[in-house]
Amino acid sequence: GLRTSLGTKVAPGDKIASADRLQPGVGCYRRGNYIYASAVGAVTVENNKNNEEEEEKPPPVISITLEKGRIYASSQTLSIGSRVLCKVGRIMNQQATVDIIAAEEIGALREHHGGLIKKEDVRLGATEEVKMHESFRPGDVVLARIISLGDSRRFFLSTAANELGVIRAICASSGCVMQPVSWKEMECPETKVRERRK
Repeated sequence: GLRTSLGTKVAPGDKIASADRLQPGVGCYRRGNYIYASAVGAVTVENNKNNEEEEEKPPPVISITLEKGRIYASSQTLSIGSRVLCKVGRIMNQQATVDIIAAEEIGALREHHGGLIKKEDVRLGATEEVKMHESFRPGDVVLARIISLGDSRRFFLSTAANELGVIRAICASSGCVMQPVSWKEMECPETKVRERRK
């Protein structure tokens, strides 16, 4: 069911519903048992129109309506050099997988595309010192740049610039949005716990 009321303004990464009675539409994605927002906008739910012969009704669709009449962009507009917003999925020793959810100057994307941030593309300079699990955590929202179109519909991304990296992270213990306190740490405003990030 819904975890936020209809019409609530949400941001990428916000947990908006449990996935047992709803299915994600545009501006949302499912991870595990929950549905998260991938765009800034208002929460809407629409019942599926079903044929009367169908015994089981498909679950209602939850989606995000963009502000001020904006529409979702096609991911075909992505190109090398584009700055994009990504949601971190899995962290491995040599790379992190992400979902590209929006692009600078274009806005929220209609469909999500996979991306990879390799260890050597996380920071400028000494890549051997980079530890992926100290740079990103699953669920983080990251600003990155597309550096190549990669393979099998997956873009290769870089955060190797001062203005790129984690822009939104949730504290594991309190659930609060963390604040950056240095170029490699973020702090929870409630518990004062610090976690390492790019």
